[in-house]
Amino acid sequence: MKQPIRKLLSLVLAASLVLGMATTAQAAFTDFTDVKGHWAVATLQQAYDDGILQGNSQTTMAPNSSLTTAQAVTILCRVLHVTGQGDVSGFDIPEGAWYTQDIAKGVYAGLLDESAAGTLDQPIPRGEAFLLFAKAFQLMAAQPDLSVLDQFPDVGYLTGDVAEAAAALVSAGLVNGSEGQLQVDRPLTRAEFVTILYRLVDQYGSAAGFTGHDGVGAVLSGDADLTGLTAGDLWLDQSVSQIHFTDVTADTVTVRSDALSDLTLAGTGHIGRLVLAPRSGDVTLELPETYTLGTLVVGDGTGAVDFTGTAGALEVTGSGRTIAVNSSLDTLVVSGEDNQITVARGCEIGQITVVGTGNTLRINGQADALLLAGRDNVVSGSGRVTEVTLETRYYTLTVPKNRLIRWENYDISQVRVTVEAPEHLDAGETLAATARFAIAPEDEGKLCTGTWYLNGEAMEETTLRLGQDGETVSAFLPNYTHDLDLDATVEFVLTYVNHDGDAFTKKDAAPIQLETFEDLGLADAEITVNLPDTLPAGEALQATATVDTPEQGQVCTGTWFVDGKEVASAPLTLSEGPATFTYRYDYYYGMPESSTITYRLTYTTQDGREQAVSGENTLTLENFPDNGIAHASIALRATSPLPAGQALTVTADLNYLEPGKLCTGSWYVDGKLVDTQEILLGTDVPKMTHTYTYTEDMALSSKIQFVLTYTTEDGRNQRITGEKTIALENYDYLYYHGITEEELLSMVTSQYAGNYTLAWAQSHDYEPEIKTAWVNLKGYQSASKYLVWVNLTYQRVNIFEGSQGNWKLIRTCLCGSGTNATPTIRGVFTTSYKQTAWDYGSYYCGPIVRFYGTSGYAFHSRLQYWPMNSDRYYDARIGFPISHGCLRMYNDDIWWMYNNIPNGTTVVVH
Repeated sequence: MKQPIRKLLSLVLAASLVLGMATTAQAAFTDFTDVKGHWAVATLQQAYDDGILQGNSQTTMAPNSSLTTAQAVTILCRVLHVTGQGDVSGFDIPEGAWYTQDIAKGVYAGLLDESAAGTLDQPIPRGEAFLLFAKAFQLMAAQPDLSVLDQFPDVGYLTGDVAEAAAALVSAGLVNGSEGQLQVDRPLTRAEFVTILYRLVDQYGSAAGFTGHDGVGAVLSGDADLTGLTAGDLWLDQSVSQIHFTDVTADTVTVRSDALSDLTLAGTGHIGRLVLAPRSGDVTLELPETYTLGTLVVGDGTGAVDFTGTAGALEVTGSGRTIAVNSSLDTLVVSGEDNQITVARGCEIGQITVVGTGNTLRINGQADALLLAGRDNVVSGSGRVTEVTLETRYYTLTVPKNRLIRWENYDISQVRVTVEAPEHLDAGETLAATARFAIAPEDEGKLCTGTWYLNGEAMEETTLRLGQDGETVSAFLPNYTHDLDLDATVEFVLTYVNHDGDAFTKKDAAPIQLETFEDLGLADAEITVNLPDTLPAGEALQATATVDTPEQGQVCTGTWFVDGKEVASAPLTLSEGPATFTYRYDYYYGMPESSTITYRLTYTTQDGREQAVSGENTLTLENFPDNGIAHASIALRATSPLPAGQALTVTADLNYLEPGKLCTGSWYVDGKLVDTQEILLGTDVPKMTHTYTYTEDMALSSKIQFVLTYTTEDGRNQRITGEKTIALENYDYLYYHGITEEELLSMVTSQYAGNYTLAWAQSHDYEPEIKTAWVNLKGYQSASKYLVWVNLTYQRVNIFEGSQGNWKLIRTCLCGSGTNATPTIRGVFTTSYKQTAWDYGSYYCGPIVRFYGTSGYAFHSRLQYWPMNSDRYYDARIGFPISHGCLRMYNDDIWWMYNNIPNGTTVVVH
């Protein structure tokens, strides 16, 4: 069965939707420049090969970018083959959001609830992602070992589900932390997500084809009838209904069925941890003596569980379950809520621990010890418990017992708090008061919240653990208001909330003399924004903002915002009347029915403190019954470049909000009106055909415009424009000058035609159009973007840029070719080698660009005396056949070739 996760992707996981953006062409993993040297490069490549991750461009994978809650839920639901959908009416999901059905599946599978509303599109924090993994794969133990988190100083005060999920992932080796910290509030990255996933599961496939595995973990789909297998960690996804194991040994088996109808374990085998977490389905599990369990876990889901067999422990982490225990156990731990658990007669349990709430436990057998650490649990039955230890004050206990140990240390009554504060505090100075604690040994380790108050106003809050934090120091600024009591009191309140949810406090206070500022500015100022309740359509909004403050004369900056967008700003002097604001809305079909206006006032006090205060109000907007083409847009489609002589056809793609509007469409070509059409939105597709008049010197681009106009029922004239610039291809030089291809070929010769003077060469050459037409007609190709044509007739080196059939002349250079006795070789060659100079003793030529293999044929400078570039010439002649076969060139020209023409460039000598 060994299959990579790619199998899963091809069946159920459209990963490009979730964890990447499809690119126009599949890039190789080695093309991604941001994964080289990455700490997760091997996993990233596996995820890329399996299709989970795609690049967000042809050269980047963005492994350190975050993923959203919706993306994480989508992946996990598809991994577990979730098909059912829950109620998402309370999630405020935007209409048309891609993840609507996936979030419904997440609700159905119990991965999230309405507390996630408003965060689905936001990056998921690492802690929340840990919790999702723990729920999806049922990783949390009933009594997790939170001490594994002690290695991470940033989570010393972490509590609740996130702490338990983090402990589960750390204990399983799925999470190692980053830079010595767990960073539960930082967004989870793409690399981190796939790393956790691959550490959990590296295989996926049908249960029918499963033959065991030696990897990390496997997710199985479909009914499972397995015999004689050994496996590590197995998850049976929501598609599984019937499970039959015979002679199967596994580390962990987790059942996540949607509807479990049968679970049978037979033969000889052992499962280290069996987790029953089907969404529905009763389970009667009767094990033969030869089949044992290390721990049986009743997890999330519904359905009754009836267990008979050999197991070391039973954990109940789910809620609302009905469980019958018909065999002895070493331990029974209940962390869920509202469960009904019965221990049958004759059964013996070493330790029962209940940390959940609202459970009902009937003990008809025997138990050595019972710990009640959750509130509102009921323990009854006809059996007996040797010793009951209470860590709750709210319980019902009627089962017979030999000994009862009550909870005495449920508060912090023995803790003493002492506050020390400075006698005097200057204005603007941070208040550093100290709270010290005297505690009894039994109070050590209690997690408390400490709150600092100044004159009864809460100023600062901190979390501390008694015994570890012997004192805490405040670090806050007083709230400098006009009514601040300068004969102040600073107080520290220590709050402890126990298992039962009861809160207990200890506190102490100290006096302090405060100083205040001469300029309080906007301290305790209040802004009231005055708006009409309803604004009629088309009417300008007139808004005012009044500032309630005792201050006078300070010049502030007032800024107006409409629905969060800044639209106006102006100075405002305190006590000199209200701020006023006029605004006109943009009306369109489907616009919001209300609008929020905010006025924000900022001020810098004389002592340099920045202050800001805001006020806002909301009004109802009436809309026009006919908004016509408001917010419509136009995109033009046409062939570009347009081949010479071909008629232009342009289509206007209209994007509009209201169909059925009869509009006028006007087509313009280079500013000239050429056509007018009536356009019914939703029915007509505007098109225009235009034929150009071609001339030799015509512009090679043309601006096309389509203007759509409409007059609304209330007489408003509307106009939108779309435009596109078309590249025009013109006929060539031959077309306009009546030269045939045959005439052109006979026109260009390769024999020198001059009188062996530079003056003749300077005054004779082919027209640039003839040169361009000739090389394109000949069909020359080049391995680079350049082509070089040496014309011997007029002693020119012509350099072109482009490609076969589309060469453009960019440079013409005078040259001196070989004499009749030592002629320049004719034919088609390629540049092959470059060097700075050929040394002839007292003179040189260079640089050198060879074009005929390793032979002596090359482009080079005229013969010059040393040193290089001295402009002193041994032989400066040029413009006629003068060399030993090479091509002499001016310095500027040969240096341009040396620096720009790559080896492999085609050279035509003709």
